[in-house]
This record gives sequence, C-alpha cells and structure tokens, in this order.
Amino acid sequence: MHAMMKTLTFVLLVLQCTLGARREDNQWLISREDAGDPDNQDFARQNFHEDCEAGINKQINLEMFAGYTYRSMASYFNRDDVALKGVADFFRHHSEEELEHAQLLEEFQNKRGGRVVYENLRKPEKDTWGSALEAMQAALTLEKNVNQRLINLHKTAGQHNDMQMQDFLDSHFMTEQVEGIKQIADYITNIKRVGTSGWASTCSTSTPSAAASRGNSVRRTREERNLHRTKSYL
Repeated sequence: MHAMMKTLTFVLLVLQCTLGARREDNQWLISREDAGDPDNQDFARQNFHEDCEAGINKQINLEMFAGYTYRSMASYFNRDDVALKGVADFFRHHSEEELEHAQLLEEFQNKRGGRVVYENLRKPEKDTWGSALEAMQAALTLEKNVNQRLINLHKTAGQHNDMQMQDFLDSHFMTEQVEGIKQIADYITNIKRVGTSGWASTCSTSTPSAAASRGNSVRRTREERNLHRTKSYL
C-alpha cells in the first residue's frame, strides 16, 4: 500500500509539471502572436493595427493625387498661351515632393509588416487652372486637406498606442506640412500685393530650370528646400 501511494504521488507530480509546462508554452504562444503570426509570413509586424495600415494606404493615395494635381498645374502654366515658367516650376517641384511623400509611406508600411494596397487614382479636378492666384488658392485648399488627413492618421496611431508611427509622422510630415501651408499662403499674399503679372514675371526671370534646381532634393531638409525656393520664386 505504501509503495502504491508513492507511485500515485509521483504520477500526480508528473501531471502537475506537464500542465505547468503547457501553461508556459501557451504564454510563449501569446507573446509570439503579439510579435506577429509566422504562419501569415508577417515577420516584421508588431503593434501595427489594421486601422493604421489602412490609413497609410489611404494617405498614399492622397499624396499621389496631390502630386498628380500639381503636375497638372505645372503642365497648364507651361502652355504656350499661359507661359508662366516660374509658376510651372513651383508646381512641378511640389508634384515631385508629394510623390516622395507617397514613397516614404510605402517604405514605412513595408517596414512595419503592412501591405501596400493601391486604390484608384482620381484625375485632377480641373484641366485649366486660371490665374496664378487661383491656382495657389486651389493648392492651399489641397494642402490643408492633406494636413487634416495626416492629423487624423496621427490620431489613429495614438488610439492604438503606436508610438513608432507617431514618431514617423512627426519626423517626416507634420511640421513640414505646416511649413508648406505657410509658404503657399505667403505666395497668395504676395500675388495679391503686386498683382499676378508682376509676381509671375519675377518667377519666370529668376527661377532656374527644374533639373538644376532639384539637384539632390531628396536628401535636403525641408528648411534648405524652402530657402532655395524662396530665393528662386520671389
């Protein structure tokens, strides 16, 4: 009887150890799920909510639409019956910058283990943009729309405690967007002050070619680009 009790006690100890090991395994599985599901090949994904992923894809589409719109403006002001080269160069620069923003978002999406999903790209709202003042006013509205979407995206990241996404947006977009709005607002004020013809003629005589002025703009800071453009366009 004594030997049987010892055997039973030993079996119970083995069962307790086995159950404890299984609980530890389950805890390990939970931590692995938090780090990303290997079965779905999302090796890089961690603390990256689906709402953030979807928001980035929508922002990519908006940045590309903005670049498409600025490209349309540049083409319009480069027409032979409009012929405002400085204004055309200004919008061409902005088009390239918006496409750079889309590329930054794509790279971040991939780094976080998300999936870039392209949406249908709308055509610009106009084919003719009127005067330089009218085009700048349209550009200001577009920049404010982009800014509001970035603010909403930043809030989404905050709601899901995604500090890395918030830091990314702060570093590459939030301050830069405010500076871009201020720049266009200043141009609108200057156009109203001196008139479209006077402001545009200054642009057309002082603005260098797009190729020369861009240079290594991808590596420039926003402050350097603003200083360069202020000297070129005004």
